[in-house]
Amino acid sequence: MVDETKTKIGKEFYDLYYYKYNEYNINSAKIVTIIEELSFGRNTKIMISIDNNVVYEFLARPDQEYIESMVQSSVYQTYQYLRQLENQLKSFTQY
Repeated sequence: MVDETKTKIGKEFYDLYYYKYNEYNINSAKIVTIIEELSFGRNTKIMISIDNNVVYEFLARPDQEYIESMVQSSVYQTYQYLRQLENQLKSFTQY
């Protein structure tokens, strides 16, 4: 997992995401990248990316409940994406 956050909110999100990711025992050979981009005004956009594919993105707010709900949603989306990739690999037949 790679941390490319820039602000305190981004770092808090990364820490919570990392703990939740490990709590669910998600084990993947793919690298998950947490990217934070500065947006208009004082907003920032946080993106979860796997192999340069954006899995989930949202505008961050300095509200702890909001950050925790976004962590829950983003971990779920990450899990679904990784499971979908795994199913695709299983469905390919090599000749």
